[in-house]
Amino acid sequence: MNTAHELGHKREEHERWFARIALAQTFYGHFFIEHNRGHHVRVATPEDPASARLGETVYEFWPRTVVGSLRNAWRLERVRLSRRGGTPWTLRNDILNAWSFSVVLWGALLAAFGWNLLPYLMIQAVMGVLLLETVNYLEHYGMRRQRVNGGRYERVDPSHSWNSNNLATNVLLYHLQRHSDHHANPTRRYQALRDFPESPVLPTGYAGMIVLALVPWAWRRVMDPLVLAHFEGDLTRANLHPRNRDRMLRRYAGWARPGGSDRLAA
Repeated sequence: MNTAHELGHKREEHERWFARIALAQTFYGHFFIEHNRGHHVRVATPEDPASARLGETVYEFWPRTVVGSLRNAWRLERVRLSRRGGTPWTLRNDILNAWSFSVVLWGALLAAFGWNLLPYLMIQAVMGVLLLETVNYLEHYGMRRQRVNGGRYERVDPSHSWNSNNLATNVLLYHLQRHSDHHANPTRRYQALRDFPESPVLPTGYAGMIVLALVPWAWRRVMDPLVLAHFEGDLTRANLHPRNRDRMLRRYAGWARPGGSDRLAA
């Protein structure tokens, strides 16, 4: 799926088709649509289903991002095809043609190895999707772009993504952890992605952060102070979970007012 992510950002048509093929095994072909045309537009905003909010656990994030990403991908394709005078119920719909790859792949595997393979196909698909979305969870946790002139969100910059310049993550994930540059330059090939000193930095590589995310109390103990420090103690600038907003403001009341950043530093 990470290979599909890298290929899906390329301008060359054959590489974009390879991205669909790489997503076929997990039946998650709509990720190709929503990630490129949805997430990269709305990243680090409350409207983005793939940007985790401060105070939101990964277990709350999973259903929100899976359902929200599918809905948004379908909406994007419906709008695109309607502008051409068409209906979304066509193989010109990139979601349906991506899913058709999964149907062909799974059908061929079941024909070759029997229906006993189906549970294992489903298990690997679920695990692949949850792993992908857990990485999404940690890449933008609590980050929020601020509104500027006319109520528009500011441009994406290196401060809106968590980075982790970890050797193992670099080698295994195509420099995905240099996420700030990836969002600023989505078509830049992974070998050329840069690290920025102004980017917020995760305390360890992606493998360690994935394990940490699965233990919500430990995740919050480590990550919430880092989010607050990034926003200089002003919690109102963070991407807050609406249901937890008042509770989070009360919890960090001493850090959310002027001078609070001194307390964080202490």
